[in-house]
Amino acid sequence: MPLTSGNFADLLKPGLKRIFDIAMSRPSPMIDMLFSVESSGRFEEQYQGMGALGQVPPFDGTVPYHDFDAGYRTDIRNYEFAMGVQVERRLVDDDQFNQIRRRASNMADAFTITRETDAANVFINAFTDSGTNRMGASTNGADGVGLCSTAHPYSPANTGTTQSNEGTYALTIDNLDTVRQAMRNFTDDKGQLLGVSPDLLLVPPELERTATQIVSERAIYEPGSAEYDVNMFSGRFRPVVWDRLTDSNAWFLIDSTLMKQHLIWQNRITPEFSQAEDFDGLTAKFRGYMRYGIGWTDWRFIYGNNPS
Repeated sequence: MPLTSGNFADLLKPGLKRIFDIAMSRPSPMIDMLFSVESSGRFEEQYQGMGALGQVPPFDGTVPYHDFDAGYRTDIRNYEFAMGVQVERRLVDDDQFNQIRRRASNMADAFTITRETDAANVFINAFTDSGTNRMGASTNGADGVGLCSTAHPYSPANTGTTQSNEGTYALTIDNLDTVRQAMRNFTDDKGQLLGVSPDLLLVPPELERTATQIVSERAIYEPGSAEYDVNMFSGRFRPVVWDRLTDSNAWFLIDSTLMKQHLIWQNRITPEFSQAEDFDGLTAKFRGYMRYGIGWTDWRFIYGNNPS
């Protein structure tokens, strides 16, 4: 097919789309590791929480039937994101394909960075009990407070009793033990222990050295121990470092099994690539588009610390 002002956009699209798709197909390690990645078919998905049933009573010949108390309902809206680049006809005529390819690749990078940054903002905003993210959505959970808060209500039916998953502890081996014990004491809305078992330590780059010294499999002795005390946390927690965490002191202890149940990344439209041509301007326009939502249905998978 001859290259003319009427078809050069069509000729470029397959190659640029392939560049975009290859870049977008790279794994998103932090999103895939931390979030339950779900598909969505609507403007907004609703997740209805349910209360616990309590302990099972001894059987006395008749099965007792108990009702669930309603938990908090989490609504996760899918937001739209779009960006485009233009390719001038002269770049094609002058065989400037490296420039053209870089534009498609840069656009794909922008989409990847956007997704990773929005995912990180769940943790960056975790200590905020009132506010909005860049899409204008509340940073609070369905219970009205942030992901990490000192005042999580037990349930909609019992808002006067609260639990905390927020502290101001610096990352030390003693404080890690304190937080681990606090998580093991998390209860359901009936006051029953949940059996939370933290196994993942999420830190910014500034705390990578400290986290490694505490929980690495090679850290067989407690850091700073003159008596070579055995380090009970050696190899017990998986240290995860995320460069996009912006607070150099904040750290999070996580039960990864519960996290995969309750921390939601919701894909409505995965990143797509399309093109159109501005006939009079002699430019081809290429755009990317995606829709997704982010949220959590329960806070009990995490304990965050934000030292001053």
